[in-house]
Amino acid sequence: MADYRFPGEWIKDGMVLEENVTSETISRLESFEMLQGDVLVATYPKTGTTWLQELVWLVCNNGDTRKSRSVNLNGRIPFLEYKMGGGESGLEMLQTKSPPHLMMTHLRSDTFRTQIEAGKVNIVIGIRNPKDTLVSFYHFYRMNRSLGNFKGSWDDFFELHKAKHILCGDYFRWYSSWLQYKDKPNVLLVKYEDMHRRMPDVIKDVSNFLGKKLPQNIIDGIVQHLSFDNMSKNNTVNRSIMATFDNKISPFLRKGKVGDWKNYFSKEQSDAVDKSYKDIIEPFGVTLSFE
Repeated sequence: MADYRFPGEWIKDGMVLEENVTSETISRLESFEMLQGDVLVATYPKTGTTWLQELVWLVCNNGDTRKSRSVNLNGRIPFLEYKMGGGESGLEMLQTKSPPHLMMTHLRSDTFRTQIEAGKVNIVIGIRNPKDTLVSFYHFYRMNRSLGNFKGSWDDFFELHKAKHILCGDYFRWYSSWLQYKDKPNVLLVKYEDMHRRMPDVIKDVSNFLGKKLPQNIIDGIVQHLSFDNMSKNNTVNRSIMATFDNKISPFLRKGKVGDWKNYFSKEQSDAVDKSYKDIIEPFGVTLSFE
């Protein structure tokens, strides 16, 4: 099923995009001025996006879990490129809010080259090992009506990945676009697997990066709030209100584990991803955990 296409998809420079992301919005983003103190969270889909969004928002808002449970996450850190519910884009939402702005994107760094080089905006890049990412992406394709509720098998989906024709394009091209900036002082790389193993330390890393000094009791509260059990039950982050998501097929927050890929990958598939990982990710000095 390497020729699978979902309804309304279009392609910009190898990035497969949904119809609620428009070329006009992307063009506007290329010249959108990001200010000192703004925060941009950049992730490839299914790499812990929701988890990292919530973490960054809590760090910037002194761990206010009460407010976070009352306002939907997309309203707190809007996706710049998406028109939510057919309405205004995240970019348009931001223009009604006072700075500093918290914002989110699944686009490659190409769109934001001018802003990155200006060095004003703080950028938090989230990354997850590619094997678990692809398995999570497979289930996301299955449960997402916007993506046509993919009916193929895991092997079919892997062929789609090999053809570099999944949402937001090839994982490795996406990360090579962002990792070239990972050593800039206004950029922080956060690994999904580290969030699993040492969440308190990750919260401190993000806090220090953003110039926030959080007391230990606030950090402890954020850790508890970000547990998979609490996140999956929290309707402001679990995307349960998304009309296009069928959580009966597969929950949006599905397992939240490291190493689930072993239940899906053949040796040939694993070897192919390992080669791309060693050829493209490791040269940036980035090492990811696969179990």
